Amino acid sequence: MATLVTRCPTGSSSLRQRSEYIAAILELSTLVVRRQQRLLHYTSWLYRLSADGRHFARACATVHGFTANVVQRRRQELNHVGHQEWLKGRQGRSMDFIDLLLLTKDENGNTLSDEDISAEADTFMFEGHDTTASGLAWLLYNLAHHPHYQEQCRQEVRELLKGKDVEEIEWEDLSLLPFTTMCIKESLRLHPPVTAVSRRCTEDIAMHDGRIIPKGVICMMSIYGTHHNPEIWPEPQVYNPMRFSPENSQGRSPLAFIPFSAGPR
Repeated sequence: MATLVTRCPTGSSSLRQRSEYIAAILELSTLVVRRQQRLLHYTSWLYRLSADGRHFARACATVHGFTANVVQRRRQELNHVGHQEWLKGRQGRSMDFIDLLLLTKDENGNTLSDEDISAEADTFMFEGHDTTASGLAWLLYNLAHHPHYQEQCRQEVRELLKGKDVEEIEWEDLSLLPFTTMCIKESLRLHPPVTAVSRRCTEDIAMHDGRIIPKGVICMMSIYGTHHNPEIWPEPQVYNPMRFSPENSQGRSPLAFIPFSAGPR
């Protein structure tokens, strides 16, 4: 898992640096959870003075420094060889996350700054490594408990791979795995890697019963509760991928299934 997610955002070959980077990501994840459990650490200046706060600052510096170095080296390579030659050098292999961000342009044709790319890569790693690992673990658990579903997924994947090497599989090929996709979604519904999210209201919100949620209030939304609402998901504790078949998905609110939240970040 570590190799996979490190290649996605960086493609770096430095094993020592990668190890330090991943260790820092894991430490940050632990520290974030621990801070939520300690009332005094909610105050930023107190947290900065604590041992955890100092560890947090050091881990952040490691993460930001590693990502900034990778982006800078990749940008220098792109500027040195030129856009077209740089793309030619990547033919025959998949581009990683940093490559894609370096090529991204806004509506005015401007590329992302190194700071923007570093921020996106850090977000991908920090928020993506544990949720991906947890999601895959629960998927394998559910398929192991339902071998008939597992066999259907296996046959679907074998059909896709027929006459192809694994390296030839493209993003578009995922649309040829409808039942496997249904199994993944049902696993994310039953065991969402992110169980709750919070949002700060940017304006007063009127509820259907007349009550008002004032601007500035932080609201906590339960993804787990949403995914286990029996009014939307009958027998919510049962693993049933057919919930996500096209016919069963018709008319269902897109906000009934939000394993990684919804709306703008």
